[in-house]
Amino acid sequence: MSAKFRVFKAAMGVQWLKAGWEIFKTQPMTFIVMHLFMITVALLPLVMPPLQLLAAFSAPFLTAGFYLAVLSKQQGKTISLANILAAFSAKGRRLHLFRLGLYQLGVVILLTWGAGILFEDALSIMENASPQQSPEQLISAVLASISMTDVLLFVVAHSLNMMAFAYALPLVFFRGEKRIVTALIHSLQVFFVNMAPLGVYSLLIGVLIAAAIPLSMVPLLVIMPIAYISFFVSFQAIFMPFEANLNEAGQNHSHTSGDSGRFDA
Repeated sequence: MSAKFRVFKAAMGVQWLKAGWEIFKTQPMTFIVMHLFMITVALLPLVMPPLQLLAAFSAPFLTAGFYLAVLSKQQGKTISLANILAAFSAKGRRLHLFRLGLYQLGVVILLTWGAGILFEDALSIMENASPQQSPEQLISAVLASISMTDVLLFVVAHSLNMMAFAYALPLVFFRGEKRIVTALIHSLQVFFVNMAPLGVYSLLIGVLIAAAIPLSMVPLLVIMPIAYISFFVSFQAIFMPFEANLNEAGQNHSHTSGDSGRFDA
């Protein structure tokens, strides 16, 4: 599959966020409950460690299900929490999502291993901290053991990981890209050529999250679903105008330019 995508100006990042809000407010509580369900599944390993792999492999399916719910809302349909499970029954795409989950798990393991090497001294200091050592002394010792170069390397690696998998998931699920590495490369390409609008979009989300901190993070119940919705809108704007049929992802939808939410301007 050839890489066909559009390039937008910086102001488009604002439009994507606005579009996310418009979709969110049509059925806000359902989107909030969906996001809470995703969080609950992600946190299950903290309570039941044996479910760690199950939670990891469920994440791509739940995200795809969330995106399918967005598509349904764009067509004026009513959605429910059950919509988030739709990707589990999407024949022809489940195996690709599972493979994507394998890749993602492998990268997480590599990043964790790399972090252990980069911050070995800091981890050792925390593990060997004595009860008599004050928190201030411990923090000072940890900070002194961390190199800014190591921090920069980790941030860059983590950022590349996020950019590679961000659009890879909808590419695999909605455009039927079977080559996971190709999907990862296309996702990275999109981030580099659309750095301006995606940078503005990310900055706005970051500001909203920062504003939620003094409010005990409660506003994140609204901010994060909007972030998921608006990010999928960005995928539609960048990729979907080139797609002849978007309905192979497990649901039979009929799309028109007026209700697709692509925001092609």
